[in-house]
This record gives sequence, C-alpha cells and structure tokens, in this order.
Amino acid sequence: MWPEKVRTSQAAQLKMAKYEDCRKTPYYCPAGVLTIGMGSTTRVEDRQYSETEIAERWVNDLVRAEKCINSNFNGAAAPQFVFEALTDVSFNVGCTGISWFTDRQGKKQRTTLWKYAQAGNWPGVCQRLTDFVNSGGKRLQGLVNRREEFKAWCLSDPALRGAE
Repeated sequence: MWPEKVRTSQAAQLKMAKYEDCRKTPYYCPAGVLTIGMGSTTRVEDRQYSETEIAERWVNDLVRAEKCINSNFNGAAAPQFVFEALTDVSFNVGCTGISWFTDRQGKKQRTTLWKYAQAGNWPGVCQRLTDFVNSGGKRLQGLVNRREEFKAWCLSDPALRGAE
C-alpha cells in the first residue's frame, strides 16, 4: 500500500482488499470480465503474474479510481471516508458504471450518486452506495456486504456528524 501515491487510507485499502481475490493467474469475475491480481481488469494477459506486478496494478487501479472521483464526483470537496467509499465503488464498478445508467426508454442518465456528489450531499452519497450491488445483471451478496460496509464507513466520517 502506497499512501504517498494515493489519498485512500491504508484502513480503507484493507477494507477493499478484503473483498477482492488475489490471484496470480487470470480468472473471470462474476460479471464475466477477465481479471488478475486484486480486481485488476486492464490488459490482462494469459500468464502468471508476480506479487510485484499485482501490487503495481493495485496502486494503478486505485489511482484510476481516485481520478474518477476527483474529476466526476467532486472528490476534492468530499470528506475523507466519503472519498474512500466512492473510490471503492469506482474501483469495483468502474467510473462509467457509477456515473451513468440507461433508463427504460434507452436514454443515458446520470446516476443519483453522481447528482448527490455534484450537490455536495455527502450523506446522500453514502446512502446511494448500495445502488451498486449487481454484477452481470444479478444481485450478489458479496457486493451487498461490501456496499453496506462502505456505507457504514462513509456515514461514520466525522465531517458528517449531525448531517443526516
């Protein structure tokens, strides 16, 4: 864990890591995406990866998720635990997946999570983390557990005391 490269605390990284397998050979996640290491899906090759490569991917993926939050979710203004919870869902679902959805008429719409972040409604952001519990069109208990844990983490930020 490289705290000098990322804003996400070691405590939050450990929470994230708890929900990710650490595999040295590629595997398909429940959504059918080829994955390596600890949830890394970028340019996965069919070979064994070293622990160093897996660690580097972890940091690169965290940096990418944090950039998403900073660029699209008012990250600089977000309280620390809110930022970390948003980073987790971006790491896990992807920036586009937490920013947009397709409505019943087939039109792209912004997510409520995105709207709340734009408004600085941080308690609302925490509450909406649980919108992202499906993978491959199916509700997964592991994602339910992950989102509930990060929702509690998010709402426990000292900056949100009395904000609900």
